[in-house]
Amino acid sequence: MLTVSLTAILLSLGCGVGFAGADYFRKAVPAACANALVLFYFMLGQVPILGAVLLYTGDGRFTTGYWLPGLVDVALGVGANLMFVAAVRRSPLSLMIPLLALVPVLTTLAAAIVLGEIPSLNQMSGTVLIVIGLFALYSPSGQGVRLSATLRALRHEPGVPPMLITIIGWSLTPVFDKLCIAASSVSVHGLAQVIAILLVSGSWVLLTNGIRGFVPPTGSAVPLVGAAISAGVGYGLQLAAYQATMVAVVEGLKRVTGLLASLVVGRIMFAEPLTTPKLIGIAILAVGVPLILFG
Repeated sequence: MLTVSLTAILLSLGCGVGFAGADYFRKAVPAACANALVLFYFMLGQVPILGAVLLYTGDGRFTTGYWLPGLVDVALGVGANLMFVAAVRRSPLSLMIPLLALVPVLTTLAAAIVLGEIPSLNQMSGTVLIVIGLFALYSPSGQGVRLSATLRALRHEPGVPPMLITIIGWSLTPVFDKLCIAASSVSVHGLAQVIAILLVSGSWVLLTNGIRGFVPPTGSAVPLVGAAISAGVGYGLQLAAYQATMVAVVEGLKRVTGLLASLVVGRIMFAEPLTTPKLIGIAILAVGVPLILFG
């Protein structure tokens, strides 16, 4: 029987809260601030944390086998993160964040295809629950359970297309992470990815707006700093949690925290409606996600 210490639980919940804070701040950034600039500052806040981890571990292993999967990982990271910012800016957090429950589903499928890792019965059961949960979440209130109404709601939600791109990118990322870690240490991989995404987003800002492009528009500074700090704290707590318990436990608690936080933050900070379909859908997702992660 798996036993998890209170420290591991608190660290896992803490990293979930940190990333939920980063979600809020990224949505709170004024529309005048370009998505690339949001991504630049978001990554900048994580560099000191990952640099400190590398210095602490002293594990600088890196081989030439890293380059191909590493570059693919960077491309996926840039695209997925930019689309995430676009999605949460267009639609309610409480409708966008739950869609990320599809990430472990597609990751399991990608691992089966690329790495030959066959999904377990628990993972297949979790997949079914996630599909049901998302169906419930997007069912319009007062219209009963109708497939056509749910599909119409998904089709008309402006944040869904970019979030689906995010989901695909973040679903493939763990597969390439695994290939990268086979060619480098975990700490080198994490720092390399963040710096690479930082350079790509920074280069785009520089090419499109010059040096002045790095100056945040009016009202952007606080949420940009908040996003960077929240992400850095969240990532630091996540790494600490990995040392205290299984990765699946950390990811499960982090994602369930994110689901619940999307409801609370969406309601309190953005006045998003708290509907019965949302409550039912997220409750089902909170059961399905751990099933997949624990396998």
